[in-house]
Amino acid sequence: MATPDVAPATGFTGSGTNRPAKAPVKPVSRKTKKPSATPVIILTVVAAIGIHVLFCLMLANLADSVRWHPFGVDSDVRFGEAQFFVNPILSFLPFDILFGFAIATFIGFIIRLPFFRDRVHHTVLDIKKRLMLQLSASTEEVESILRNDPENNARLLARRDDINLDSIQAEIQAINSAQAYLAGKGSWTSGMNTYMRFHFTEEYSNRVTGLAYGGAAFLIFVVGIRGLKFIPATKPSFILFALGIEFSMLVLLATTMIFTEEEERTDRILKQMVDAVKGGKKQALIEPEPEPQLQLTRGDYERIVREQMDKKILEVMSDKDDDALRRIALDLVQKG
Repeated sequence: MATPDVAPATGFTGSGTNRPAKAPVKPVSRKTKKPSATPVIILTVVAAIGIHVLFCLMLANLADSVRWHPFGVDSDVRFGEAQFFVNPILSFLPFDILFGFAIATFIGFIIRLPFFRDRVHHTVLDIKKRLMLQLSASTEEVESILRNDPENNARLLARRDDINLDSIQAEIQAINSAQAYLAGKGSWTSGMNTYMRFHFTEEYSNRVTGLAYGGAAFLIFVVGIRGLKFIPATKPSFILFALGIEFSMLVLLATTMIFTEEEERTDRILKQMVDAVKGGKKQALIEPEPEPQLQLTRGDYERIVREQMDKKILEVMSDKDDDALRRIALDLVQKG
């Protein structure tokens, strides 16, 4: 007896045409990797070296004579009859880092490095979320407002009394400017302004202020040590280092203050966001104004008195009180 042929397990189906079995599809990870800060660090180091060379050249031109030690680590400087022993690396280090980082930042925004583009992109997303809370709107509605004409937005938003129109318009303009920068069409200053105003100053303002106070405390400490003669007058490198730190912190504080929004505007935005979280816009409870008092004339008073007298007479007559009727009659006779 012939045995039936058994089809080998080849992954094909037995109906109609042979089709290969579909392999399970693995989910594709869409996590975006944050841009590296290495290009920014390299630019900062290169710019800092250039700034350090410029400071050394400036020192050589200002002094009467300078004798450099090997590799420029130390130098003997003479100003007239005064002799100083200067360590350029220690003296100029804070200035080198400050100006080097500033140059790297400007270049990074100008050539649109991915590191700075990523910062601007996330700032735009944060502002959009803020608009959603302030306007109690969805993502699609916010995108529609951003695409709308500014004059139409002004007319539509002016009807709402639960928002601050100026702050909303400033945020819309900042988003549009930043998106133009990300698209390669806008100016580099628009991207930097948006990042500084709506991210850096809000996230790091307190830290910068604390660093400025810390730099001032360090400078006072160093000057006090110098006053106690622990630092010789012929070796001013450490004093210059402390001055450089405080100068850098004050420049950073000034930059932060320039881009900081007004406190009143920030307070209004926070209140609007809290109101939106609690349940959308809420109409303010307005206490009803008291009704104006009636202005009665002399004739009105006489009419009211007569009506009260007539009412009293009717009550007495309805009670059939003879004594009361007699008193009323006597009063009328006497007055008549």
